[in-house]
Amino acid sequence: MSENSARICAVITEETIDAARAAIKQAASVADLIEVRLDYLTDFDFTDLNVLRDLLKDSSLPAIITCRAVSEGGRQEVDDDVRLRLLAAATRFADYCDVEAAHYEQLLRFSPDSSRLIVSCHDFSGTPADLDAIYDRITFLPAAVHKIVTRANNVADSLAIFKLLERARAEQRPLIALAMGEAGLITRVLGPAFGSFLTYGTLGRGKESAPGQPSCDELVNIYRVHRISRATSITGILGSPVAHSASPAMHNRAFAELDLDFVYLPFEFADLAAFFRRFVRPETREIDFHLSGLSVTIPHKRDVIPLLDELDETARGTGAVNTVVVTDGRLIGYNTDVRGAMEPLEKVTPLAGESCAVIGAGGAGRAVIHGLLERGARVQVFTRNADKASELTDSFGVNVSTIESLESSNAQIVINTTPIGMRGHSEGSSAVPRASLRGRRVAYDLVYNPLETRFLADAREEGCITISGLEMLVAQAALQFELWTNSKPPIDLMRGAALEKVASC
Repeated sequence: MSENSARICAVITEETIDAARAAIKQAASVADLIEVRLDYLTDFDFTDLNVLRDLLKDSSLPAIITCRAVSEGGRQEVDDDVRLRLLAAATRFADYCDVEAAHYEQLLRFSPDSSRLIVSCHDFSGTPADLDAIYDRITFLPAAVHKIVTRANNVADSLAIFKLLERARAEQRPLIALAMGEAGLITRVLGPAFGSFLTYGTLGRGKESAPGQPSCDELVNIYRVHRISRATSITGILGSPVAHSASPAMHNRAFAELDLDFVYLPFEFADLAAFFRRFVRPETREIDFHLSGLSVTIPHKRDVIPLLDELDETARGTGAVNTVVVTDGRLIGYNTDVRGAMEPLEKVTPLAGESCAVIGAGGAGRAVIHGLLERGARVQVFTRNADKASELTDSFGVNVSTIESLESSNAQIVINTTPIGMRGHSEGSSAVPRASLRGRRVAYDLVYNPLETRFLADAREEGCITISGLEMLVAQAALQFELWTNSKPPIDLMRGAALEKVASC
C-alpha cells in the first residue's frame, strides 16, 4: 500500500485473543505491518506456542511480537523466563520479535534467531543527552533492527532523534527512533522520511500503547506519511497549547485535496527564540527539512516580530503576526487574522458606525481592533487589567476599560479575543459575566474549540446572534494556505475537517 518506503505499524493492544484477531484484520486496511502486544492479553497462555501461532495465522501483514515487562511499560506480570522463552521461540515463525536490550543476554539462553530480532531501549521520562552512547551500546547487540524510544518533554527533544536517524542512515543500519508524548509527534510523522524503519499507530482512541501515539488513520489520511519525503514542504502551528488545534486536520486535508507535497505539524514550544534558532532560521536550524511556513498562535503573536526579517502592512499595523512565510532564506510575517475575523462578522452585520466591544488586548485582539477601525466601527477595549493594555490607546486611539465596566457600555457587538473558554485552557469559563451580554445584538467568540463556549451559550440565552470562532479559523487559514502554496484553498473541505476535529475532541 506504500508509495514510498515508509511503514506504518498498527499496535494491537486488545485484552482478549478474539478481539486481537479482529484488530489484526482491521489493521490490513490502514497499516503495513502489525505489532502484537502479548502483555495486553488477559486470556493468553504464555507457555503454549501454538496459541501464538494460531493468533497470527490469518494475518495478511508482517507481524512483530513483543511482551514487555511491567518495568518496560508492560501491562501484566509475566515471569521473565516464560516471556523470553516465548519470544525466542517466536523468532522461528514471526517476522520480528521485539526485546528490550536489558534482557538481551537472558534471551540468548533460549537461542533466538537474531536475524528476526528488534532490540529496543526505552526512556519513559525524557530524552537523555547520551543518545549516541545508547545507540553504540545497543547496536553492538546482533539484531535485524535496533530501536530507541524516548519521551519528548518539548519539541526540541525531537532534534536528538532526527540526528540519530541521520547517523543510522549514514551507517546503513536499520533503526526505529521516535519520541513519545505530544511534543514527539513530529518524529512519528517525519521519522520514516528521515530513515526510521517504521512508525507506530493505534487502531482507535483508547488503544494507544504509548503517549502521543496517533492513529493509523491519521498517519495515512491526515499526515499522508506514505507520501512524505525529504523534499516535502513543512508547515505547522507554533504556540502553546496546540494539542487540540484543528489546524493540522484542516491544512493537511486541503493539501491532500490539491495533491500538494506539503505537510502541516503541531509545534508546541515555550521558548520562541530557541525554536526559531533551532528549527526555523535556515542558517542555524538543526534539522534538515524544507520549512515553508508557520501559523503562529497564543502566546507568540507579538513576541515573534523581532525574530522576522520583514512584515506585511497589516502585520505592521496590528503589531501582531499569525503567519510566517519562509522564502529565499528570509522570514516574512503576515497577519491573516484581520480579514479572517472580519469576514464572518460582515456576513451578519454592517460595521460602519457600529459600537463594538473587544474583549482582550493580545495579538488576536489587536487584529480585531485594526479590522473594525478599518471598516469604520467605533471600538472600545475591555480587559482584566486596563493599565497593562493602555498602549492600545496610543496604537489605535481606542479607550481601554476594565471588564467590569462592559455592562454599562452601549456596545451592540461583543467580541471575545481571549483564550478564555478554550478546551485544554479554561473550558467552561467565560471572559465576561452573563449580565454584560444582556441587550447586545451580536456576540462573537474567536475560540472555536468547543464550538459553543460558555460565552456563546450565555449570549444565545440572552438573545444575541452568535458567531463561533470556527468561521474565523477557516477564513484566516484559507489565507495562510494561499500564502504558502500560491493555490486557492478548498474552503468547504477545510471547514469540514475542522468540524470533524472539534467533534472528536
